[in-house]
Amino acid sequence: MKKTIYILAMLLALQGCKKEAFNYATYQADATDIDSVYFSTGSTTLIADGKATLQFVLETYRKVQIESSQGKTKDTMMFVDYRTLPTGDVKVYADGQLLSAMEYRTKETTKSSLQFYAQVGNAKSSIKQVQVKQPKVMGEKRYVDIIFHVLELNPTDPAFDPLTNQEITPAQLAQAVTYANDVFNNVYGKDPNGGSANLEFRLAKNNATGATLAQPGYNKILYDASWKTSPTAQFSAVNFTSKIDSTVAYQWDKTKFLNIYIYPIAANNSLGDNRAAYQIVPAGQTAIPGITNTITSESQIPAKKFFTTYGLGIHRTVFFPGMDRRIEIAQYLGVYYGLYPTHNSVLPIIDHVSDTKKYQIGTGSANVTSGLLKIGVDGEKFLANNPMDDVRYASLRNCFTQQQIDRIRLVMERSPVRKAWTLK
Repeated sequence: MKKTIYILAMLLALQGCKKEAFNYATYQADATDIDSVYFSTGSTTLIADGKATLQFVLETYRKVQIESSQGKTKDTMMFVDYRTLPTGDVKVYADGQLLSAMEYRTKETTKSSLQFYAQVGNAKSSIKQVQVKQPKVMGEKRYVDIIFHVLELNPTDPAFDPLTNQEITPAQLAQAVTYANDVFNNVYGKDPNGGSANLEFRLAKNNATGATLAQPGYNKILYDASWKTSPTAQFSAVNFTSKIDSTVAYQWDKTKFLNIYIYPIAANNSLGDNRAAYQIVPAGQTAIPGITNTITSESQIPAKKFFTTYGLGIHRTVFFPGMDRRIEIAQYLGVYYGLYPTHNSVLPIIDHVSDTKKYQIGTGSANVTSGLLKIGVDGEKFLANNPMDDVRYASLRNCFTQQQIDRIRLVMERSPVRKAWTLK
């Protein structure tokens, strides 16, 4: 009984205590608190085709006072996520007209330029001018027949492990080609300068002799330790390149097929330079910048280097990207047809086109603020979506620009080592 009374007394005593209360809610800013607005259109040019889109970058800040440990105060700008503000308080204007979304597209071609700005409360961004570009119609549709030479370790090789070996399947090759076509033809992209190549990559139906392939576009090549210079050495790209260059059976007709070789090498290993390196310039025309060798006939091209001259190497790991990723080979194809990266660690960044958003890497912040958001060499922020972006940092990589497309098609016309295409 005494124990019961004691416990009851303790409960009554606890009920009499009041817990100290404190409101931990953070300050919720409103439009009247905003003192500064950063606004970027993401591009200074826009193709008026109804698909190309300006994707705005908007950042808002309010001025606050911070007190130091010595009791001194100073003003500083504190970031405020504009999405936490009432929708009606965040306004973006195009030529004085209020927009209803944080992006803009148009088919109107009568204006040569547009002016944009953002306003939140009394704070207004600087005005950004965007040049309006006319849509461009591509020429006839081109078709490229691809043969994937898939290098697989021979099951008879002592290093072959049946428990861990995973072959690349024809289905994976088909997925890679399908998505490459989507990128080259701007199916998903909405870059403000995006273009369609009117180009279709196809899995070859027949082999080099004309016989029907059991699996379209698929040619398995078995390799083993005999391909190495030493039994104790590791396989390197040189082993495979040398074998391809010395084996006619691995060199399908360069005028009919795009020969793609899938090397069993990790992505951080170089496969050599597969960029188009030769061009024949028609009389009265200007040479394509960035194409190393200007020649007058194909006889001037070294015949013994088939892989680096006519072929394209792709890392095997590309075909195993993870469940949440597509198989992406558009960047490899872009290089093959003469494109350059949109990024570099040093300035200037030269990719021989003017409508890509270029950015510097390796500067500490890697020019990345968060995810897809990059800081261009012009200081303006934008959302990265080019296939030639740095693969180490987030990018949609789903859309070439119109000038990149123009360059690709011009290389296909002028480069004798990139002639494997037809009009049907």
